[in-house]
Amino acid sequence: MVNVRDHGARGDGAADDSAAVRRALEVAQIRGQPATIYFPRGAYLLAAGTLTVPAGHPMTIRGDGPRASQISLRHSETSADPLVSLNATFAAVENLQLDGGGATRENDLLVLNAGYNRVSNCNLNRAPRTGIAVGRDSRSLAHMLENLIVRDCGAYGIRVHGSAKNEDSGSTDGLWSNIDVGRSGLSGVFLESSSQNMSNVHVWQSGVRGGDNNDQHGFRITSRTHIFSGCQAEKNLGDGFCFEAGGGDGSIVTGCRIWENGGSGLTGERTRHLTLAGSTFTRNGRTNVGGSASADAVSAAAIRNDGGDAWTIMGCSAWDDAVELSALWVPENSETPELPSRGATMSQTFAYVETGDTGRSVITGGVFRAEEQLSGISIRTESALLRVSATDLGEDDIPTVTAASTITLPPWADVVRVKGSQAVSKIAPGRPGRIVSLVFDNGTTGGMSEGTDLQMNGAFKPGAGGSINLVSLGTKWLEIARSS
Repeated sequence: MVNVRDHGARGDGAADDSAAVRRALEVAQIRGQPATIYFPRGAYLLAAGTLTVPAGHPMTIRGDGPRASQISLRHSETSADPLVSLNATFAAVENLQLDGGGATRENDLLVLNAGYNRVSNCNLNRAPRTGIAVGRDSRSLAHMLENLIVRDCGAYGIRVHGSAKNEDSGSTDGLWSNIDVGRSGLSGVFLESSSQNMSNVHVWQSGVRGGDNNDQHGFRITSRTHIFSGCQAEKNLGDGFCFEAGGGDGSIVTGCRIWENGGSGLTGERTRHLTLAGSTFTRNGRTNVGGSASADAVSAAAIRNDGGDAWTIMGCSAWDDAVELSALWVPENSETPELPSRGATMSQTFAYVETGDTGRSVITGGVFRAEEQLSGISIRTESALLRVSATDLGEDDIPTVTAASTITLPPWADVVRVKGSQAVSKIAPGRPGRIVSLVFDNGTTGGMSEGTDLQMNGAFKPGAGGSINLVSLGTKWLEIARSS
């Protein structure tokens, strides 16, 4: 163990301890073995770039706890280098508080640039840019982040760097547990590299320091195959989870709570094979309230699938109510503005929205009651291939369509009511193998007549309550039975 005080560090919160820390690092390298750089209780001011663990020299940077040992950037910092950088495999930071110290450059507080880097039991506050930047300059395979509090960062709370969109930097297989990220300027967590495994990560009030509207989410993800377990996305200005531009393929969101976000609870743009299990989506879409409230705004849905495919949504609940929401309380001396509140009006427009007509997603075992959404509709979809089973849709359980020469059936119901007097001769294509009963509520002279895509046992002229059972072959519907 190399004690920085033995090399001249004062830790009084006033003196510049950069030279002393550089001497301690040199001694640790000379010893030629894994070493610990120890910061006893105190407040240490350092120049950016001073505390850099060099490649080939695994070291642990350790304090007496985040309430006792603090390392800060100098207020007058002129360099944009990070406060702490780990460039050696198996290097670690533990039991410390890292602070931006009021610096105004583009400094990250902590950068992980090597494999198996670990950060444990630390607080990171007031980063001029990002709190923890993983893989910023080189790959950080299998990094570990545990028991962390990240607050008031100018940009991201935590960012795993990657090259672009679905490609990544190789900073994969990260293990994250028990992390709280709050009041970030941009999105709280930004994942550009694949396969991060997260447990108990709480992200709240992101995007409050002037970030643009496309980067104010709780979790922003542009890479593949992540696991989110027991996480919360709360009161972020954008979406709770945003799987952007094809990101999120093969990801799992399980046992999460996603609530009171400004946009959708969860959005996936062209995301494939996303699994949502046992998660709750509550009161999202607060930007869609007041005089400009729109009941059909898809940007305020609980779950929004924009052109994705093969989603599995199991045991999830999406609900809202007429309770007035207040803005999140922030300290009087905080520079963070309060989040917008809403009136006593439901803001979550739909439980589930799906765009694109080719998606083959499945919803099962959930509660998506229509009357608990602002629009009064539980599901809005352009795909006839959506499969919904064992799900409470409330007033949408038995939907109604208006009779016309061509009708389109909602894809989730086994029974559909038909109202009106016009004869139906064509039904839009449905999911192959789907069986549906059409119930004609009122006696009608219209009924149904056979057409190219509707094969029946003769014309159907039902009385009030008459029904006909059909099976879909994809582009065609065939009659199974009727009761007039």
